[in-house]
Amino acid sequence: MKDEEIVKQIRNGNHDAPIKQLYREYPKIEALIRASGGDSNAAREIFHDALILFIEKVIDPAFEQSSKLTTYLYGINRLLWKNKLRKRQNNPELEWPDTLILTNEDLGYDHEKEDRIKTMERVLAEIAERCREILKRFYLKKESMSRIASELGFSSVNSAKTQKYKCLEQAIRLATNYHPKNA
Repeated sequence: MKDEEIVKQIRNGNHDAPIKQLYREYPKIEALIRASGGDSNAAREIFHDALILFIEKVIDPAFEQSSKLTTYLYGINRLLWKNKLRKRQNNPELEWPDTLILTNEDLGYDHEKEDRIKTMERVLAEIAERCREILKRFYLKKESMSRIASELGFSSVNSAKTQKYKCLEQAIRLATNYHPKNA
């Protein structure tokens, strides 16, 4: 099963086949955990926690795949095990050999980014439907203003541009209300 199919099935609520596919990585994870002082129970616990985190991240609409899913899952396992060892042994420098160095940011644990995304989602939920449509078409779909004007029934490209500007001002005003410290 390809990565795209795994993501699609997880987002559609079909977790069985993707989990079976991802479970093929378990022996590698268990071997690495055992090699760094863990046992099979710890490996199973870490792997299950990593699968849960993995599924939560993939379900999130903001998830963007930047590596193979198995590499991503491996990185989550590595960080979970490293954190467990750090707590148990108070040793922050434990590393697995021959691993990709993944940071929290690589795995999407950027709290500031998550806050900005939540703010953007709230703003988009509050602005008028027409504004949401204009901004979506222009910024996400990269449509030209002339096409937006034509398809949304504006009298001219300039009136569509003016409306986009007003929508953007409204969105900025709402975002500033959520985060006044950024104003």
